[in-house]
Amino acid sequence: MTNTTKAPHDAIFKSVFQEPKHAGAELRHILPQEQVSAIQWSSLRLEPGSFVDPKLADQHSDLLFSADAQGSEQRVLVYLLFEHQSTNDPVMALRMLSYMVRIWVRQAKSKPHQALPLIIPALLAQVPGGWSAPTRFAELFATDARQLGRAVLPDFAFAVDDLHRATDEDLRRRALPDPAMVTLWLMRDVRDRGALFAHLADWADDLERIARGPDGKDTLALLLRYIAVASGDLQLSEFRDILKGRAPAVENLAMTIAELLEAKVLAQGEAKGRAKGRAEGIASSVLMVLAARKLHVSDEARRRISNCTSVETLDHWLVRAATAASADDIFEN
Repeated sequence: MTNTTKAPHDAIFKSVFQEPKHAGAELRHILPQEQVSAIQWSSLRLEPGSFVDPKLADQHSDLLFSADAQGSEQRVLVYLLFEHQSTNDPVMALRMLSYMVRIWVRQAKSKPHQALPLIIPALLAQVPGGWSAPTRFAELFATDARQLGRAVLPDFAFAVDDLHRATDEDLRRRALPDPAMVTLWLMRDVRDRGALFAHLADWADDLERIARGPDGKDTLALLLRYIAVASGDLQLSEFRDILKGRAPAVENLAMTIAELLEAKVLAQGEAKGRAKGRAEGIASSVLMVLAARKLHVSDEARRRISNCTSVETLDHWLVRAATAASADDIFEN
């Protein structure tokens, strides 16, 4: 998978699920009940760092959390790996083990006199067709090797949230905040334009609640950007027609970023694969969105946007550009 499709999946996953309340709700759904009951979820916090092999960064994203164990002073680590390539990884259990070992090595170096923490692994899979690869490490070995190596063979299993097999009803039954629930729906359908539009009307009320909630416009702009970059050909007229009269706040915001949705103005920057090229593409996107909204852009503001080389900063400005009252407002924190 190319950077063009990797970047939006990675961005939406980390933007939404780095929030402990979102991650906690998703993990409580994914993990076995025995593990769910053993964790004090109110103590869940995000830990720094990524453990994904850089060569596989266009296929995997990850988040590491720590939490207190029930009835113990020991903190456990919960590792959430997001698989966003288009095919199953037959040796995912081996890759998961390598990421877990990297976590343990970091822990051993930073706290050499402490016992290694328990790591609970989980996988969020976006694979079209559903997840079918082994979820237990020992399954990667032949049966006779498993029998022979029972005393020495490491073994573990990871839980999987297979989005392809999750229906709308399944998603709605989860105790998830609206942004997390809608994000999972989009992750499931965004590669299939027909499925995306087929389910759009059913999610109109949820999108409207997000738009009218705290930081709703920024959250919705992030979701729309994900649709624009990660989906197939998307016609804004179809998008708006389906939502017409059902989600006015969403419909109105969609109009303000029409250029983003119809032209996918981010695609050029995302596809270049170099930081400089990506920054140039996103800077162009910021200026195009401001122009589409007929906001005056001073020469100083134009230079600041065009000369910025930070993709993270430009992404922030792009989201702000969809809702800001003036061009200068995008620079506010």
